[in-house]
Amino acid sequence: MTGMARLKYGRLSEAWKGEASDFTPLLAEQVDALGAALGVDLATIGKSEVVTSGNRRIDILATDSEGSEFVIENQYRGLDHDHLTRGLAYAVARRARGLVVVAEEHRDEFRALAQYLNDLAELDTERGISVWLVEAKAVQIEDSPWAPLFDVVVEPNSFTAIVEQTKQAETALSSLDELLAMIQSDSMLKAVQAVVEAWDGMGHRRRLGPNHIVLEARGPSKNGFRTVIAIYADGRVMVPFGSYAGQNSGIEIAPLTTTQFRDEADALFGFGGSEKLARTAAAWLTPERTTALLAFCTTVADAYKAALESLLDAGI
Repeated sequence: MTGMARLKYGRLSEAWKGEASDFTPLLAEQVDALGAALGVDLATIGKSEVVTSGNRRIDILATDSEGSEFVIENQYRGLDHDHLTRGLAYAVARRARGLVVVAEEHRDEFRALAQYLNDLAELDTERGISVWLVEAKAVQIEDSPWAPLFDVVVEPNSFTAIVEQTKQAETALSSLDELLAMIQSDSMLKAVQAVVEAWDGMGHRRRLGPNHIVLEARGPSKNGFRTVIAIYADGRVMVPFGSYAGQNSGIEIAPLTTTQFRDEADALFGFGGSEKLARTAAAWLTPERTTALLAFCTTVADAYKAALESLLDAGI
């Protein structure tokens, strides 16, 4: 009879020696896991150890699927005033959507302050900063590598989340022309038009956000459609690798999770191979890249279609 695997908990410093040298880079690589604990799709934008005024540094700068910024500070042991005020000051200066502070413990006075700030954010959604306090520990199963485990101890009020969702829905563009008018480069405009026209010609669906367009295709999900990519007005392209793997729907699209697919996608978009929700640099989309981008999108759409047909054939 096989015994049950033993679960071991440890301090962050036990698993990762250096806070700045080891844990911050790990957190930046696995920011999607932190986002899952928060209930927000997070992706790094290639920035950690961001220099602020006074030559101080913010640990990580991340964005959500709408392009809103989140400032992330992490600290071994208990949260101190320096990390909290530095993170808050930078979040306010950048008009970030939220501040996330990860530490091993959060004292009662800091929890009270975070809740106070969330109450203010509920009253003033335009200027308020949402705050998440997250406690982290290291966890290990038998001799497996250590992994971070996150526990959210303070988060924005439920009403705040509803207001933010409503606000995002209200600010979605009403027409493709509005998005095209936001594009400042003629070559980028031609590229976006070419991709969208080709996508429409294939009979696929699309929807608009506040500053982007989402290309969708039929696939296994509750509403029958799944995101393929999102194209932003500044020429960035977002690729939801986590969604391909079933992070949102619970249904993995196997051909889109192979090493070969990921390697080819990373080479096309310039990604690092670890992101689950990844974005290119601004101005990535050019007329020269439209053919390769459409080929990628077609591969994803075909994989969605095959997966959906397989489920239907199985009566699921």
